Amino acid sequence: MRNTKIKISPAQLHRPNSNINVVPLVDVVLVLLILFMVLTPLLEKDIAVQLPEDSLTTDEMPEGPLVVSLDKTGHLYLNQETVADGDYVHTLRRVLSTRNNRAERVVFFSVDGQAGYEKVVFALDGARQAGAASLGLLTTPLDNAPMPSKAKQE
Repeated sequence: MRNTKIKISPAQLHRPNSNINVVPLVDVVLVLLILFMVLTPLLEKDIAVQLPEDSLTTDEMPEGPLVVSLDKTGHLYLNQETVADGDYVHTLRRVLSTRNNRAERVVFFSVDGQAGYEKVVFALDGARQAGAASLGLLTTPLDNAPMPSKAKQE
């Protein structure tokens, strides 16, 4: 073996090292990962929540097709039951939540010809927000479908 001498200029001695050493970064990341994996299951806490009781039972839910009727004065009816505008989406959502099959989540609309356009759009949008799968407009009453009586509409 020969002794060889390498010549290094003074400019090479003070030149910064541009190589990135990734090993310490990987070590830190792995330690953090292990810490999070160990501590996360310990941090889970149970929160006691008291949910309100639903006022409608499944026995009170209407069977058969859901028909939303709109009379010329702008009153909404859900299977002959008057529904306030503010409760319309919530009531329809409760009724639709009892129907598991997508085919059962159909809402039919019976609209008086003199009803305002805004109310019709409000009823249709509300049914979509409540989770109706399909919407249908009735031109003639369905057989066995509950419709508001004429006395209620006038």
